[in-house]
Amino acid sequence: MLGNKSINENNHLEIAGCDVVELAQTMGTPLYVYDEELLRFNMQEYEEAFRENYPHFSLAYAGKAFLCSALCSIIEEKNWWLDVVSGGEYYLASSADFPVEKIIFHGNNKTQEERHLVLRGGVGRWVVDNEVELNFLLEEASSYASYKIPLFFRLTPGVDPHTHQYITTGKIDSKFGFPLGEAEKAILKAIQSEDLEVWGLHCHIGSQIDHIEPFLKAAEVMLQFMADFRKKHGFVFRELDLGGGLGVPYTDEERDRFPPSRLYVQAISEKVKEMCGELSYPLPRLYLEPGRSVVNTAGSTIYQVGSVKEIPGVKKYVAVDGGMTDNPRPILYGAKYQAHVGNRVVGEQEKVSVVGKCCESGDVLIEEMELSSPRPGDILVVEATGAYNYSMASNYNLIPRPGVVFLRERKPELVVRPESWSDLVRRDIVPVD
Repeated sequence: MLGNKSINENNHLEIAGCDVVELAQTMGTPLYVYDEELLRFNMQEYEEAFRENYPHFSLAYAGKAFLCSALCSIIEEKNWWLDVVSGGEYYLASSADFPVEKIIFHGNNKTQEERHLVLRGGVGRWVVDNEVELNFLLEEASSYASYKIPLFFRLTPGVDPHTHQYITTGKIDSKFGFPLGEAEKAILKAIQSEDLEVWGLHCHIGSQIDHIEPFLKAAEVMLQFMADFRKKHGFVFRELDLGGGLGVPYTDEERDRFPPSRLYVQAISEKVKEMCGELSYPLPRLYLEPGRSVVNTAGSTIYQVGSVKEIPGVKKYVAVDGGMTDNPRPILYGAKYQAHVGNRVVGEQEKVSVVGKCCESGDVLIEEMELSSPRPGDILVVEATGAYNYSMASNYNLIPRPGVVFLRERKPELVVRPESWSDLVRRDIVPVD
Protein backbone atom coordinates (compact mmCIF):
# COMPACT_ATOMS: atom_id res chain seq x y z
CA MET A 1 0.00 0.00 0.00
CA LEU A 2 1.07 3.57 -0.66
CA GLY A 3 0.76 6.28 1.98
CA ASN A 4 -0.72 6.13 5.47
CA LYS A 5 -3.09 3.16 5.08
CA SER A 6 -3.96 0.24 7.33
CA ILE A 7 -6.49 -2.57 7.75
CA ASN A 8 -8.81 -2.44 10.76
CA GLU A 9 -10.48 -5.24 12.74
CA ASN A 10 -13.40 -5.31 10.28
CA ASN A 11 -11.04 -6.02 7.37
CA HIS A 12 -11.79 -2.50 6.11
CA LEU A 13 -9.18 -0.22 4.61
CA GLU A 14 -8.36 2.89 6.64
CA ILE A 15 -6.73 6.03 5.27
CA ALA A 16 -5.26 8.37 7.86
CA GLY A 17 -7.30 6.48 10.48
CA CYS A 18 -10.61 6.89 8.62
CA ASP A 19 -12.62 3.83 7.55
CA VAL A 20 -13.21 4.07 3.79
CA VAL A 21 -16.54 2.24 4.10
CA GLU A 22 -17.81 4.87 6.51
CA LEU A 23 -16.48 7.61 4.23
CA ALA A 24 -18.38 6.12 1.30
CA GLN A 25 -21.57 5.82 3.34
CA THR A 26 -21.47 9.36 4.71
CA MET A 27 -19.89 11.28 1.83
CA GLY A 28 -21.01 9.27 -1.20
CA THR A 29 -18.99 7.95 -4.12
CA PRO A 30 -16.98 8.58 -6.18
CA LEU A 31 -14.97 10.61 -3.71
CA TYR A 32 -11.48 12.09 -3.74
CA VAL A 33 -9.85 11.83 -0.31
CA TYR A 34 -6.55 13.41 0.81
CA ASP A 35 -4.44 12.51 3.81
CA GLU A 36 -3.56 16.02 4.98
CA GLU A 37 -0.86 14.82 7.37
CA LEU A 38 0.96 13.04 4.54
CA LEU A 39 0.56 16.06 2.27
CA ARG A 40 2.11 18.29 4.94
CA PHE A 41 4.86 15.74 5.55
CA ASN A 42 5.77 15.78 1.86
CA MET A 43 6.03 19.57 1.97
CA GLN A 44 8.15 19.38 5.11
CA GLU A 45 10.59 17.01 3.41
CA TYR A 46 11.29 19.63 0.73
CA GLU A 47 11.68 22.42 3.28
CA GLU A 48 14.11 20.52 5.48
CA ALA A 49 16.18 19.36 2.52
CA PHE A 50 16.56 22.93 1.30
CA ARG A 51 17.41 24.30 4.74
CA GLU A 52 20.16 21.70 5.03
CA ASN A 53 21.64 22.30 1.58
CA TYR A 54 21.06 25.80 0.20
CA PRO A 55 21.09 29.27 1.76
CA HIS A 56 18.45 31.15 -0.26
CA PHE A 57 15.44 29.27 -1.61
CA SER A 58 11.71 29.41 -2.25
CA LEU A 59 9.33 26.51 -2.82
CA ALA A 60 6.34 27.02 -5.08
CA TYR A 61 3.56 24.45 -5.20
CA ALA A 62 2.48 23.65 -8.78
CA GLY A 63 -1.27 24.25 -8.61
CA LYS A 64 -2.06 22.42 -11.84
CA ALA A 65 -1.56 19.11 -10.01
CA PHE A 66 -4.48 19.82 -7.67
CA LEU A 67 -5.85 23.08 -6.33
CA CYS A 68 -8.71 24.15 -4.11
CA SER A 69 -9.26 26.87 -1.52
CA ALA A 70 -8.44 24.60 1.42
CA LEU A 71 -5.10 23.68 -0.12
CA CYS A 72 -4.35 27.37 -0.76
CA SER A 73 -4.67 27.92 2.99
CA ILE A 74 -2.13 25.17 3.71
CA ILE A 75 0.29 26.55 1.10
CA GLU A 76 0.05 30.01 2.64
CA GLU A 77 0.47 28.63 6.16
CA LYS A 78 3.61 26.78 5.05
CA ASN A 79 4.95 30.01 3.51
CA TRP A 80 5.24 28.47 0.05
CA TRP A 81 4.71 30.29 -3.23
CA LEU A 82 2.02 29.11 -5.65
CA ASP A 83 2.57 28.38 -9.33
CA VAL A 84 -0.54 29.02 -11.45
CA VAL A 85 -0.94 28.43 -15.18
CA SER A 86 -4.24 30.12 -15.98
CA GLY A 87 -6.54 32.96 -15.07
CA GLY A 88 -8.81 30.41 -13.41
CA GLU A 89 -6.11 29.14 -11.06
CA TYR A 90 -5.11 32.72 -10.27
CA TYR A 91 -8.74 33.66 -9.62
CA LEU A 92 -9.26 30.70 -7.29
CA ALA A 93 -6.12 31.57 -5.33
CA SER A 94 -6.93 35.25 -5.03
CA SER A 95 -10.54 34.42 -4.07
CA ALA A 96 -9.12 32.25 -1.27
CA ASP A 97 -7.09 35.30 -0.12
CA PHE A 98 -3.79 33.72 -1.07
CA PRO A 99 -1.19 36.53 -1.23
CA VAL A 100 -0.79 37.49 -4.88
CA GLU A 101 2.79 38.62 -4.24
CA LYS A 102 3.67 34.92 -3.81
CA ILE A 103 2.06 33.75 -7.06
CA ILE A 104 4.15 32.70 -10.06
CA PHE A 105 2.10 33.13 -13.25
CA HIS A 106 2.89 30.69 -16.06
CA GLY A 107 1.37 29.93 -19.46
CA ASN A 108 2.45 29.77 -23.09
CA ASN A 109 -0.66 31.61 -24.33
CA LYS A 110 -1.90 33.99 -21.66
CA THR A 111 -5.08 35.53 -23.04
CA GLN A 112 -5.84 39.23 -22.87
CA GLU A 113 -8.44 38.59 -20.17
CA GLU A 114 -5.94 36.61 -18.10
CA ARG A 115 -3.17 39.16 -18.56
CA HIS A 116 -5.36 42.05 -17.46
CA LEU A 117 -6.70 40.10 -14.46
CA VAL A 118 -3.17 39.43 -13.18
CA LEU A 119 -1.77 42.85 -14.06
CA ARG A 120 -4.55 44.53 -12.09
CA GLY A 121 -4.49 42.07 -9.19
CA GLY A 122 -0.73 41.82 -8.74
CA VAL A 123 1.75 38.98 -9.05
CA GLY A 124 4.97 37.77 -7.46
CA ARG A 125 6.70 36.59 -10.64
CA TRP A 126 5.37 36.70 -14.20
CA VAL A 127 6.96 34.01 -16.38
CA VAL A 128 7.40 35.31 -19.92
CA ASP A 129 7.07 32.38 -22.32
CA ASN A 130 7.58 33.93 -25.76
CA GLU A 131 8.28 37.18 -27.61
CA VAL A 132 4.65 37.82 -28.52
CA GLU A 133 3.74 37.76 -24.83
CA LEU A 134 6.63 40.10 -24.00
CA ASN A 135 5.40 42.60 -26.58
CA PHE A 136 1.89 42.46 -25.08
CA LEU A 137 3.39 43.16 -21.66
CA LEU A 138 5.40 46.10 -22.95
CA GLU A 139 2.19 47.57 -24.37
CA GLU A 140 -0.14 46.81 -21.45
CA ALA A 141 1.90 47.02 -18.25
CA SER A 142 1.70 50.78 -17.78
CA SER A 143 -2.06 50.84 -18.45
CA TYR A 144 -3.13 48.01 -16.14
CA ALA A 145 -0.52 47.86 -13.39
CA SER A 146 0.75 50.46 -10.95
CA TYR A 147 3.97 48.55 -10.24
CA LYS A 148 6.95 47.19 -12.17
CA ILE A 149 6.09 43.68 -13.33
CA PRO A 150 8.58 41.19 -11.79
CA LEU A 151 9.66 38.81 -14.55
CA PHE A 152 11.12 35.38 -15.06
CA PHE A 153 11.98 34.31 -18.59
CA ARG A 154 11.24 30.69 -19.41
CA LEU A 155 13.98 29.02 -21.45
CA THR A 156 14.07 25.61 -23.13
CA PRO A 157 17.43 24.16 -22.09
CA GLY A 158 17.34 21.33 -24.64
CA VAL A 159 17.28 18.54 -22.04
CA ASP A 160 15.31 15.38 -22.78
CA PRO A 161 14.32 13.66 -19.51
CA HIS A 162 13.04 10.55 -21.35
CA THR A 163 9.58 10.65 -19.85
CA HIS A 164 6.25 10.42 -21.70
CA GLN A 165 6.31 12.64 -24.81
CA TYR A 166 3.17 14.48 -23.68
CA ILE A 167 4.80 15.63 -20.44
CA THR A 168 8.27 16.45 -21.78
CA THR A 169 8.62 20.23 -21.92
CA GLY A 170 12.31 21.14 -21.89
CA LYS A 171 13.46 19.97 -25.34
CA ILE A 172 14.27 22.46 -28.09
CA ASP A 173 11.13 21.41 -29.98
CA SER A 174 8.61 22.50 -27.36
CA LYS A 175 5.63 24.83 -27.27
CA PHE A 176 7.04 26.29 -24.05
CA GLY A 177 9.72 28.92 -23.57
CA PHE A 178 12.46 30.69 -25.49
CA PRO A 179 15.13 28.63 -27.25
CA LEU A 180 18.50 29.65 -25.81
CA GLY A 181 19.54 31.35 -29.04
CA GLU A 182 16.51 33.64 -29.05
CA ALA A 183 16.27 34.52 -25.37
CA GLU A 184 19.05 37.11 -25.16
CA LYS A 185 17.39 39.75 -27.33
CA ALA A 186 14.04 39.42 -25.53
CA ILE A 187 15.61 39.68 -22.08
CA LEU A 188 17.53 42.81 -23.07
CA LYS A 189 14.31 44.38 -24.32
CA ALA A 190 12.68 43.75 -20.93
CA ILE A 191 15.69 45.07 -19.00
CA GLN A 192 15.44 48.35 -20.90
CA SER A 193 11.73 48.79 -20.09
CA GLU A 194 10.67 51.12 -17.28
CA ASP A 195 7.57 48.99 -16.62
CA LEU A 196 9.26 45.59 -16.25
CA GLU A 197 11.84 44.20 -13.85
CA VAL A 198 13.81 41.07 -14.72
CA TRP A 199 14.46 38.92 -11.65
CA GLY A 200 15.56 35.61 -13.11
CA LEU A 201 15.18 32.65 -15.40
CA HIS A 202 12.89 29.66 -15.39
CA CYS A 203 12.87 26.21 -16.96
CA HIS A 204 10.81 23.05 -16.60
CA ILE A 205 11.98 19.95 -18.41
CA GLY A 206 9.01 17.62 -17.86
CA SER A 207 7.03 15.56 -15.38
CA GLN A 208 7.19 12.13 -13.73
CA ILE A 209 10.98 12.04 -14.14
CA ASP A 210 12.62 9.06 -12.46
CA HIS A 211 16.29 10.05 -12.34
CA ILE A 212 18.16 13.14 -11.21
CA GLU A 213 20.66 13.62 -14.04
CA PRO A 214 18.32 15.60 -16.36
CA PHE A 215 17.64 18.13 -13.59
CA LEU A 216 21.40 18.59 -13.07
CA LYS A 217 21.99 19.02 -16.78
CA ALA A 218 19.25 21.65 -16.94
CA ALA A 219 20.85 23.52 -14.02
CA GLU A 220 24.20 23.49 -15.83
CA VAL A 221 22.70 24.88 -19.03
CA MET A 222 20.77 27.61 -17.24
CA LEU A 223 23.72 28.74 -15.10
CA GLN A 224 26.03 28.80 -18.09
CA PHE A 225 23.52 31.02 -19.89
CA MET A 226 23.35 33.32 -16.85
CA ALA A 227 27.15 33.58 -16.67
CA ASP A 228 27.51 34.22 -20.41
CA PHE A 229 24.80 36.89 -20.26
CA ARG A 230 26.54 38.65 -17.37
CA LYS A 231 29.89 38.56 -19.19
CA LYS A 232 28.36 40.07 -22.30
CA HIS A 233 25.90 42.58 -20.81
CA GLY A 234 26.91 43.08 -17.18
CA PHE A 235 23.51 41.97 -15.86
CA VAL A 236 23.20 39.50 -12.96
CA PHE A 237 20.09 37.33 -12.66
CA ARG A 238 19.17 37.24 -8.97
CA GLU A 239 16.90 34.16 -9.14
CA LEU A 240 16.74 30.79 -10.87
CA ASP A 241 13.60 28.65 -11.02
CA LEU A 242 14.30 25.06 -12.10
CA GLY A 243 10.63 24.03 -12.14
CA GLY A 244 9.49 20.66 -10.89
CA GLY A 245 8.91 17.24 -12.39
CA LEU A 246 10.12 14.72 -9.81
CA GLY A 247 8.15 11.51 -10.31
CA VAL A 248 6.33 9.43 -7.73
CA PRO A 249 5.24 5.78 -7.48
CA TYR A 250 1.71 4.80 -8.49
CA THR A 251 2.04 1.14 -7.51
CA ASP A 252 3.96 -0.88 -4.92
CA GLU A 253 6.27 -2.14 -7.67
CA GLU A 254 7.40 1.43 -8.36
CA ARG A 255 8.37 2.27 -4.78
CA ASP A 256 12.12 2.21 -5.47
CA ARG A 257 11.97 3.66 -8.96
CA PHE A 258 12.02 7.35 -8.00
CA PRO A 259 14.60 9.27 -5.97
CA PRO A 260 13.32 10.79 -2.72
CA SER A 261 12.69 14.53 -2.64
CA ARG A 262 15.54 15.05 -0.15
CA LEU A 263 18.08 13.53 -2.55
CA TYR A 264 16.61 15.54 -5.44
CA VAL A 265 16.95 18.84 -3.55
CA GLN A 266 20.42 17.96 -2.27
CA ALA A 267 21.73 17.06 -5.73
CA ILE A 268 20.35 20.20 -7.36
CA SER A 269 21.64 22.43 -4.54
CA GLU A 270 25.13 20.95 -4.82
CA LYS A 271 25.15 21.33 -8.59
CA VAL A 272 24.10 24.99 -8.42
CA LYS A 273 26.71 25.80 -5.75
CA GLU A 274 29.39 23.91 -7.71
CA MET A 275 28.58 25.67 -10.99
CA CYS A 276 28.38 29.10 -9.40
CA GLY A 277 31.79 28.51 -7.84
CA GLU A 278 33.31 27.48 -11.17
CA LEU A 279 31.72 30.44 -12.98
CA SER A 280 32.37 32.95 -10.16
CA TYR A 281 28.66 33.73 -10.27
CA PRO A 282 26.76 34.93 -7.19
CA LEU A 283 24.44 32.26 -5.79
CA PRO A 284 20.92 33.01 -7.02
CA ARG A 285 17.81 32.47 -4.94
CA LEU A 286 16.76 28.99 -6.04
CA TYR A 287 13.13 28.05 -6.71
CA LEU A 288 11.62 24.59 -7.20
CA GLU A 289 8.00 23.93 -8.14
CA PRO A 290 6.91 20.48 -6.88
CA GLY A 291 3.31 19.47 -7.44
CA ARG A 292 2.73 15.79 -8.08
CA SER A 293 5.35 14.75 -5.52
CA VAL A 294 3.52 16.74 -2.83
CA VAL A 295 -0.05 15.54 -3.35
CA ASN A 296 -0.18 12.36 -5.40
CA THR A 297 0.39 9.63 -2.83
CA ALA A 298 -1.64 11.65 -0.32
CA GLY A 299 -4.73 11.23 -2.51
CA SER A 300 -7.01 8.25 -3.22
CA THR A 301 -10.36 7.81 -4.94
CA ILE A 302 -13.19 5.82 -3.37
CA TYR A 303 -15.71 4.13 -5.67
CA GLN A 304 -18.60 1.73 -5.34
CA VAL A 305 -18.70 -1.39 -7.48
CA GLY A 306 -21.76 -1.69 -9.71
CA SER A 307 -21.89 -4.41 -12.32
CA VAL A 308 -19.49 -7.35 -12.45
CA LYS A 309 -19.28 -9.08 -15.82
CA GLU A 310 -17.34 -12.27 -16.41
CA ILE A 311 -16.48 -13.58 -19.86
CA PRO A 312 -15.50 -17.22 -19.18
CA GLY A 313 -11.92 -17.90 -20.12
CA VAL A 314 -11.36 -14.28 -21.18
CA LYS A 315 -11.77 -11.60 -18.50
CA LYS A 316 -13.76 -10.39 -15.53
CA TYR A 317 -14.86 -6.76 -15.69
CA VAL A 318 -15.53 -4.88 -12.46
CA ALA A 319 -17.35 -1.61 -13.16
CA VAL A 320 -17.27 1.31 -10.70
CA ASP A 321 -19.41 4.44 -10.46
CA GLY A 322 -16.68 6.67 -11.89
CA GLY A 323 -13.98 6.26 -14.48
CA MET A 324 -12.33 8.43 -17.09
CA THR A 325 -14.35 11.46 -15.99
CA ASP A 326 -12.64 11.54 -12.59
CA ASN A 327 -9.37 9.91 -13.74
CA PRO A 328 -8.51 10.47 -17.41
CA ARG A 329 -4.84 9.56 -17.01
CA PRO A 330 -5.12 5.87 -18.01
CA ILE A 331 -6.84 6.71 -21.29
CA LEU A 332 -4.51 9.68 -21.94
CA TYR A 333 -1.12 8.26 -20.95
CA GLY A 334 -1.68 4.58 -20.28
CA ALA A 335 -1.11 5.37 -16.60
CA LYS A 336 -0.99 2.39 -14.21
CA TYR A 337 -2.81 2.23 -10.87
CA GLN A 338 -3.48 -0.24 -8.07
CA ALA A 339 -6.59 -0.69 -5.94
CA HIS A 340 -8.04 -2.47 -2.91
CA VAL A 341 -11.50 -3.72 -2.03
CA GLY A 342 -12.06 -1.35 0.86
CA ASN A 343 -14.67 -3.40 2.72
CA ARG A 344 -12.82 -6.72 2.31
CA VAL A 345 -9.12 -6.01 1.91
CA VAL A 346 -7.87 -9.49 2.78
CA GLY A 347 -9.64 -12.26 0.93
CA GLU A 348 -9.43 -14.76 -1.89
CA GLN A 349 -7.81 -13.02 -4.85
CA GLU A 350 -8.84 -13.13 -8.46
CA LYS A 351 -7.63 -11.37 -11.59
CA VAL A 352 -9.98 -8.61 -12.77
CA SER A 353 -10.13 -5.52 -14.95
CA VAL A 354 -11.46 -2.34 -13.29
CA VAL A 355 -13.48 -0.23 -15.70
CA GLY A 356 -15.51 2.95 -15.56
CA LYS A 357 -19.11 3.74 -16.47
CA CYS A 358 -18.50 6.01 -19.48
CA CYS A 359 -19.71 5.09 -22.93
CA GLU A 360 -16.16 4.41 -24.14
CA SER A 361 -14.42 1.05 -24.56
CA GLY A 362 -11.21 2.76 -23.48
CA ASP A 363 -12.64 3.75 -20.10
CA VAL A 364 -10.41 1.33 -18.19
CA LEU A 365 -8.91 2.39 -14.86
CA ILE A 366 -6.85 -0.75 -14.23
CA GLU A 367 -6.23 -3.17 -17.08
CA GLU A 368 -5.53 -6.15 -14.85
CA MET A 369 -4.79 -6.84 -11.20
CA GLU A 370 -5.49 -9.24 -8.35
CA LEU A 371 -8.33 -8.13 -6.05
CA SER A 372 -10.40 -9.72 -3.29
CA SER A 373 -13.21 -11.10 -5.50
CA PRO A 374 -15.11 -7.81 -6.05
CA ARG A 375 -18.91 -7.96 -5.90
CA PRO A 376 -21.67 -5.43 -6.59
CA GLY A 377 -21.90 -2.95 -3.71
CA ASP A 378 -18.26 -3.34 -2.66
CA ILE A 379 -16.14 -0.28 -1.99
CA LEU A 380 -13.10 0.01 -4.26
CA VAL A 381 -10.19 2.34 -3.43
CA VAL A 382 -7.73 3.38 -6.14
CA GLU A 383 -4.46 4.67 -4.70
CA ALA A 384 -2.20 7.57 -5.74
CA THR A 385 -4.85 9.71 -7.41
CA GLY A 386 -3.92 12.97 -5.70
CA ALA A 387 -2.41 14.66 -8.77
CA TYR A 388 -4.05 15.35 -12.13
CA ASN A 389 -7.30 13.58 -11.28
CA TYR A 390 -9.46 16.28 -9.71
CA SER A 391 -7.77 18.94 -11.84
CA MET A 392 -8.37 17.04 -15.11
CA ALA A 393 -11.86 15.74 -14.27
CA SER A 394 -14.64 16.35 -16.78
CA ASN A 395 -18.41 16.09 -17.19
CA TYR A 396 -18.22 13.74 -20.15
CA ASN A 397 -21.53 11.84 -20.53
CA LEU A 398 -22.86 14.59 -18.22
CA ILE A 399 -21.48 12.81 -15.18
CA PRO A 400 -21.13 15.04 -12.08
CA ARG A 401 -17.61 15.46 -10.74
CA PRO A 402 -16.79 14.03 -7.27
CA GLY A 403 -16.30 16.02 -4.10
CA VAL A 404 -13.03 16.33 -2.21
CA VAL A 405 -12.44 15.42 1.43
CA PHE A 406 -9.39 16.22 3.55
CA LEU A 407 -8.71 13.71 6.30
CA ARG A 408 -7.48 15.56 9.39
CA GLU A 409 -6.75 13.95 12.75
CA ARG A 410 -8.89 10.90 11.91
CA LYS A 411 -11.78 13.15 10.86
CA PRO A 412 -13.07 13.90 7.35
CA GLU A 413 -13.68 17.46 6.23
CA LEU A 414 -15.49 18.21 2.96
CA VAL A 415 -13.46 20.89 1.16
CA VAL A 416 -15.08 20.70 -2.29
CA ARG A 417 -18.71 19.62 -2.53
CA PRO A 418 -19.65 17.01 -5.14
CA GLU A 419 -21.48 18.29 -8.18
CA SER A 420 -25.23 17.77 -8.37
CA TRP A 421 -27.53 17.21 -11.34
CA SER A 422 -28.50 20.87 -11.19
CA ASP A 423 -24.84 21.90 -11.48
CA LEU A 424 -24.76 20.22 -14.86
CA VAL A 425 -27.38 22.55 -16.30
CA ARG A 426 -26.74 25.75 -14.36
CA ARG A 427 -25.13 27.43 -17.38
CA ASP A 428 -27.73 26.30 -19.92
CA ILE A 429 -29.87 29.00 -21.49
CA VAL A 430 -33.42 27.72 -21.84
CA PRO A 431 -35.01 28.83 -25.14
CA VAL A 432 -37.92 31.20 -24.77
CA ASP A 433 -40.87 30.72 -27.11
